[in-house]
Amino acid sequence: MIIIFLTRPSIKVATTIKDIAHALGCSPSTVSRALHDHPQINEDTKKAIRQMAKKMNFQINQVAAGLRKHKTFCIGVIVPSISNYFFSATLSGIQDAASKRQYQVLVCQTNESVVEEERYARALSAGRVDGILLSVSMDSQKHEHLTDLLSQKIPLVLFDRTMDKLDVFKVEAEDYEGSVRVTEHMIKKGCKKIAYLAGPESLINNSRNRLAGYCDALKNNGMAFDKSLMRVCDFDKEKAREAVKELMSQYSDIDGIYAVNDELAVEAILTLKSLGIAVPGQVCVSGFGNYPIAEIVEPQLTTIGHNPYLIGYKAAERIMGEIHRDVSLGNDPRIELVKSSLIERGSTAR
Repeated sequence: MIIIFLTRPSIKVATTIKDIAHALGCSPSTVSRALHDHPQINEDTKKAIRQMAKKMNFQINQVAAGLRKHKTFCIGVIVPSISNYFFSATLSGIQDAASKRQYQVLVCQTNESVVEEERYARALSAGRVDGILLSVSMDSQKHEHLTDLLSQKIPLVLFDRTMDKLDVFKVEAEDYEGSVRVTEHMIKKGCKKIAYLAGPESLINNSRNRLAGYCDALKNNGMAFDKSLMRVCDFDKEKAREAVKELMSQYSDIDGIYAVNDELAVEAILTLKSLGIAVPGQVCVSGFGNYPIAEIVEPQLTTIGHNPYLIGYKAAERIMGEIHRDVSLGNDPRIELVKSSLIERGSTAR
């Protein structure tokens, strides 16, 4: 599936960049860079130029600009799902950042298929976009299609679901730190045997980092990691339900369940209740993501809140910086982490 997000359409007007420059007494190049939100132009100058452009009814002709600069002024975005809360929120951030610099956004949905991911990467690389933002699909076990993009000098930024082996900029949530935080919270609440509903066993960083945070939190609190208490659920609700039933039948002394995301955590709560097990009285449950469903389920879900909108916004800013070879970004870290926070609710209220 491909969706195109368009910014406000251009209209034919007589005003030119030179007209704005003449009115303000600055150079046309300064006007052009300000209108494209270039970081080397200070905010006061940008504001004055934007106000004058609005007053003179000026809009950038992206087609003409693209022909001059050999650019499409379009960003390609490849995501696993547009219906997922996290990705819909990141797309909102991407769109807002892109609109600010007069870019269009072309969105491709892989439905968690690496085959579709590869197909869209090839299609977008055929001159349709100036750069690509990507959150990898669940079953990604290789990255040759992405190294092909880099060999073609196509700017690429990964966000949320990233891969260590690719030397590109990445924008991620504090997956490891958040996982440590929520696991230690459950331990402080008295949990002594915490099961874990894991994400896919693939090259995806966020799933692996959350598992690592869970393991390290146990270790730091004198509790050994027991692999028999972990179930790989692949972000699948049905697998989560079956995992909880299996775990509780085998280990009646489990007093905590932590899930890799909120959707699986909610399934854990519903399954425990169907088994007659009180939450949080007998078993505490925590998730990750602070999805809207976390406040709908009863009891409300303790979780880690991150900021998908900001992740998307920062990823879009980064790819546009890469497209324009923005020297001000040269010393920035290759991985930008967006802060997370513990949100305590009823599912761990003891």
